[in-house]
Formats: sequence, structure tokens, C-alpha cells
Amino acid sequence: MSEDAATVKSMTYSQAQKAQAVRWKHSTGTLPAEATLPAPYVTKNGSSTGPEHDFCLPPAYATWSLLPEVRELALELFVELGVPWHAGVAGGPSNHLLSSQVQCVNALGQMVLDADRLHQAFGDLVGIEEVLPIEPGRYLTFEYIGPNDFFNEAPRGERIRGAHCTSVDAAFKHRAADGATELVLLEWKYTESYRRRAPAPESDAVRQSRYGPAVADPAGPIRGEVLPFDLLLDEPIYQLVRQQLLAHALEQTGAEGADRVRVLHVLPAENDAYQSSLHRVEHRALGSTVEQVWQQLLRRPERFMTVDSSLFLDPTITSREYVLRYADDLIYDQRSLLEAFGISDALGLEGALDFHGTVVLYDELVDLQIGTEGTGLEYPFRPVELQDLANELAEGDG
Repeated sequence: MSEDAATVKSMTYSQAQKAQAVRWKHSTGTLPAEATLPAPYVTKNGSSTGPEHDFCLPPAYATWSLLPEVRELALELFVELGVPWHAGVAGGPSNHLLSSQVQCVNALGQMVLDADRLHQAFGDLVGIEEVLPIEPGRYLTFEYIGPNDFFNEAPRGERIRGAHCTSVDAAFKHRAADGATELVLLEWKYTESYRRRAPAPESDAVRQSRYGPAVADPAGPIRGEVLPFDLLLDEPIYQLVRQQLLAHALEQTGAEGADRVRVLHVLPAENDAYQSSLHRVEHRALGSTVEQVWQQLLRRPERFMTVDSSLFLDPTITSREYVLRYADDLIYDQRSLLEAFGISDALGLEGALDFHGTVVLYDELVDLQIGTEGTGLEYPFRPVELQDLANELAEGDG
């Protein structure tokens, strides 16, 4: 293993994603040169006085964090829905390349109008028979809060989607294979992890009044007898509780014409820091990961599902640029190709791919040849793409 490969292996998930974001920033053809300069992170309060980071875009180019295929649609949709961007810059998205909201929009944005992509991504997971509109002219929407204020979260005014009330990052509706109309609530995580919270008696009293009765309800979605209410207020448990309460309330009232409402939690399987966000003995007594603890708290586990976000590293679901932006196993050159497959030359790659032809390595691409025909795959690409190409050529030759 080379020194570079060893360094990558020793990184945390968040560190590895920052490194990948920097590689994308300096290799993509979708950014103007000025956008590739390091920049300070613009915080939630609008401050940009901190140090410069290569994994941030200059504030004037923050919207370029949205990929070209979703940028215009997402910007217009968030304005129409009145949705604020998390740590947004000038009414647009964050300039931090590891923004989970931006990643969510980059992954799902095309599904707003494209039911086929939505079906391809989620069809097998939830048994989609037919994708249904969730809002006029839209198959998927963002920062969904439902039609009613079930928990008195905005006692003095109108609720804002994605701010100061229980919401999910996205939602869609479908007719399931069993004939039920199902509303699917999507929560998206990327590099998040959470610390133990500080006591906040006044805020906790408000939370108890809003969500305590629903948690204690024996017919509700949460097994309220497992942990005292105050031990449900640490993140990420607190957010999971509120979103499951929202799903249950939506189902009980038949919102959106749904017979069933389910929460899908999209999370990278490699994000160990999220799963380790358990800072109390009482939590760890229920399981060693957030997911294990959460399963112990659910009265109906089938109303919740965890989805590995690597699902979206498929250009037919998202885009080629999405894969280049977020995949952490990209091969950029001949050196990284040999390291990825653990071989020393083209002959070794033929064996690693089980390819009964000839592999020729060039500076810009890998050429797979059978007989007199050759097919090149240009850098960067993922190992699975090269293997798929080798298998495809072998099948065609057979």
C-alpha cells in the first residue's frame, strides 16, 4: 500500500469526503476557474470571517455547489416554496461542499419532474407500482412539513418549510404493489455526527408540551416506556422521534390521501461517527449504534427504513457528475488504477478483471481490446465501471 493510500485509509469518513470534494473541485469541468479558489465557510449567521478552506466555494459561487442538471430547478423551487437553505448564501445554498441539503438536492432534484428516476431509485425498496404526484406538477418535493400543524409548532404564525418545525428533507407518494397509497418521507444525512447536548430546561419544557403526549400515547409510533422523555432529546434521536411522530400523524389523518406513511433515512454506511453519536449510558444500554437504539424505540419498525446513500452513485439515477462529485473510490490516473486493483501492470489488470482480451494503459484512459476492437474508458472512473465494461465486452464477444 502506498503512503497516499494508507493516509486515505486512516481518514475519518468526514475527512475522506472533504478530500474527495477538493479533488472534484479541482478536476470538474462544471466550475469556472474563480470558483476553485479556497474560501471561508459562510456560517448560519452569515459570518465569513473564519479561515479559508479548499472544500468551500467562494461565496459568490455558492450556487455552483448545485450540479448543472438540478441548479435552475432547485433555486426556483426553493423560492416558490419559501424554503430557506441551510447556512445559505444570499438566498441560495451553502458554500460548503459537504452540505447534506445540497447533496440531497443534487441526488433527488431531477426526480421532481422525472418519475422514472424516482422509480429506479426507490422502486424495489418500497414496492412502487406507480409514482403519484405529491404536489401539482411535481413527483417529489423538498422540506416537506405536511398540511397541518400537528404539534403546535407555530402558535403565533405560519410554518416555514425546513425551519423551526418538524420537516423532512424530501417526500414523494406512490401506489404500492399491495394497492396502498404510500407517502414516503425522506431524511438525508451525509457527514453528520452529534455531541451530547447541554441542558436547556425552558426549551425542554416546550418540547415536552409539544411532543410528550404523542410519545406517551400507547397507540403512537414510539415506545415511550423504554426511555424517559428527556433522554429522547439528544440528537439524532430527537429528530428521529419528531419525524416518526409526523409520519404517524399524517397516516392517522390520511394526509395526501395516504393509507401508509413511511420514513426513509438516507445515510452513508461508512459514516461511523453518526452511528456512534450515543453519549449516555442509557442509550448505549439499548445498542451500540444509533440505528440499533432507534429500532428498540419503534413500535412499528416497518414504518422506518435505512437506505445507504451509495445507492445514488449510479449515473442512471443521478448523473455522471454526481458520481464524480461524491464517490470516494474514483480512479484518477494510472497510479491510482494499479493501487485500486492491487496490481503492478496491464497484465495484472486483465487477471483482476477476468478479462480475456488485452488491456492497454494510456495516460488519459484504459483501453479494453478484444480482437481488433477496443473500447476506452477515460479517467476518472470507479472500479465498478471498469469491471462492468469488461463484463459487457466479454458478453458481446461471446
